[in-house]
Order: sequence, then C-alpha cells, then structure tokens
Amino acid sequence: MNALGAYSNKAWPTTLSLGLVTIALAGCAHPFVAANFDSTYAPRVHAFAIAPIANLSTEPEGAHAGQAIREAIYYELSEHRDRYTTTIQDIAQSDLLIHRAGLTDSAAAALPAPELCRILGVDAVMRGSVTKFKKHGAAGQIVTAALFGFAKGSDVKADVAIYDGGDGQLIYQHNIEKAGGLFSSPDALRNDVGKTVAKNFPYKKKG
Repeated sequence: MNALGAYSNKAWPTTLSLGLVTIALAGCAHPFVAANFDSTYAPRVHAFAIAPIANLSTEPEGAHAGQAIREAIYYELSEHRDRYTTTIQDIAQSDLLIHRAGLTDSAAAALPAPELCRILGVDAVMRGSVTKFKKHGAAGQIVTAALFGFAKGSDVKADVAIYDGGDGQLIYQHNIEKAGGLFSSPDALRNDVGKTVAKNFPYKKKG
C-alpha cells in the first residue's frame, strides 16, 4: 500500500489493530463554536485538514491515543464528506506534506495555525492534544492489551480544536474525557469518538 492510501476507509481498521482499540474515550462536552462562524469563517474555508494530535500527557502511550482519535475523526468525516462545505484532506497526504517540510508530528502540532495551513495547503486545520492518559492494570496487562485488544481501560482527557488559516483564530473546540472502559474494536472507537465529533463538525451544508 502506498503512503497516500494508508488511511483509506477500508484500511482504517487495520491501522488501529495494534493496541489503539483499547483506548477508551467518550463523555464529550458540548463543543464551542465561534459566534461569527457562519458569517465570517465558514464561507472562506474550502479545504480542511486534521493535524497530528500532540501528546501532552506524562505517558508515552498518550501518543497512541492521539493517533487513534485523529484516525477515528478522519474516518467519520471522510465517510460523509458530501455533507460538508469543505473538502477533507486525507491524513496520509497531510503527513506526507508535513514530513516533506522537514517537520516531526510533534513539531507540526505546535506550529501556529496559519503556518500549518500553508504547509498543508488548506484553509483551516484541526489540531488537538491528549492532556491525560492514565493506564489501568499492570505493565504486562498493558502489553497484552496493545497486542490483543484486552484491557481494563485507561483514563483519557483530550481536546480537538479548529483554527482558521487566515487569522489563526480558534473557531471550534471539543473536549473528550473518559474514565475507564474499553473499546473492543475499531468500530467502537469510531462510533464513540469519530461520530461524536463528526456530528458537531461545523462545516455542514444547510438543509
């Protein structure tokens, strides 16, 4: 499979099979949307991308949580791209452009939104961070979970936000929090996180 096909809809469950499915995320709070979104920001966004999600937790596994969140959101948005007023850039394409620019995922996640949008060739970008990842169970259980999808769960806090590429303003924010629990499959992760964020994605066609 080439780089640009790595995150196709059919390939998505395979990319999550090595442990990402055991991350539990839910309990999303009501999202923030800028008051002037419809009049100012929506009309000027024709291309949109999802950047790598930074791991700001104290656990290395938080990076896997971020990757899982990003893939789940992309999957749902791309599945229903005809509902939106903006195109959704394939995250494999986003990654290719980031790496061509000589940036690591973490460096890209820290860039100002206008600079990141310029690199990606889009008008707005979703960025995010995992701020808490607390493992449950012994280290051996975590390894087993990563390989086979069995775990007692993890406490996760994360946020995703959309920034306009023109003025860098925050125009949308969604917080995700879950204590404990288990995702037994990529479908469960997609349903719990991806569908929730996609449901509130602000670039929707009217009517």
